[in-house]
Amino acid sequence: MCAQSLKMKEEFGIDALPILAKSDVVIIGAGPAGSSAAAAAAAGGVSVLMLDKKEQIGLPVQCAEYVPLSLAEEVPIPVACIAQRVEGFITYIQREQVAQTRAPGYILNRDVFDPYLAERAVQSGVKLLTRAQAVAVTNLGVLINNQGELSMVKAGIIIGSEGPKSVVAQAIRCPPQHLAYAKQITVKLRKRSQWAQIYFSPSIPGGYAWLFPKNDLANVGVSIDLSLGGSVATALTEFQQYLVEEGVIGEEVIRTTGGAIPIGGPRLRMQQKNLMLIGDAAGHTHPISGEGIFPAIVAGKIAGSLAAESIRSGDLNVLTRYSEDYLKRFGEFIKRGFEKKIEYNDNWEKANFSVLVRRTWFAFPEYFES
Repeated sequence: MCAQSLKMKEEFGIDALPILAKSDVVIIGAGPAGSSAAAAAAAGGVSVLMLDKKEQIGLPVQCAEYVPLSLAEEVPIPVACIAQRVEGFITYIQREQVAQTRAPGYILNRDVFDPYLAERAVQSGVKLLTRAQAVAVTNLGVLINNQGELSMVKAGIIIGSEGPKSVVAQAIRCPPQHLAYAKQITVKLRKRSQWAQIYFSPSIPGGYAWLFPKNDLANVGVSIDLSLGGSVATALTEFQQYLVEEGVIGEEVIRTTGGAIPIGGPRLRMQQKNLMLIGDAAGHTHPISGEGIFPAIVAGKIAGSLAAESIRSGDLNVLTRYSEDYLKRFGEFIKRGFEKKIEYNDNWEKANFSVLVRRTWFAFPEYFES
């Protein structure tokens, strides 16, 4: 028995805990990555249990909600899940427009999209248990707190999709991720727009501000790499005031949200033995833009399919293909983003800010130079 299991045994008396369920595959977290993995595994003919600590899937919304049109090639997107289509984004450096990039996409209603994906998984045969928080992963399975009661879920394969503080990542002994921190408000938009807006400023180190239109509303937010300094709250307040003064948005704040965004690239260990990581738990977000929904869904599909194949064949070695399959799809995309993130951080205090942004943001040809 490993040291972690012994500690859990001492703290919780694991041997005496009730077995809540047994499943071939257990997925922790019912976001886009987890639900995609669950549906893929169930399609492979194995039993799947998906756990989520929330009472309502998709709430609270912690996302700017912009996805590329190509997401629809990976998963059907019902009309109700789409707030509006956008043609691309306009980039500003120190509040001066410097580029307009065509990048067709959707602004989602994540409070609709996430429950849809979870229900789609359930319809494929997945069992979903909400208000079930994973406390730890042991050699017996997943220890969960289900409405105040500790119990054990036994599993053949465990997939972690529960964000940066993943207990599966802890079990694999992954080091802490490099994180950016974001805060976002939803406000009324004074004039509808088909273009998202991205703002870079020295007061937003290692990140940017955004305005993503949702018909008569807009998601307005800021993300900052706190290792470079700055204040998320201050930057968002200043950005909000600027947009109000410019007559772009109203003053009323309808909703506030925020959270951590992995910006250090994929974890070096995304799989170990019968454990796998997907989505934010695996660092499946672009190091510069923070884009994560599309790669999370793709990673979930890959991981779920391999998990089913592994269970059917009785061979855990099947799972070792996971990292390679993911990197075949996103490796070059993430590698360049990671290199540009390093370039940005290394030159943050000494480079001309406008030149630095042009070299590290993919709206400009300089981003694609070596």
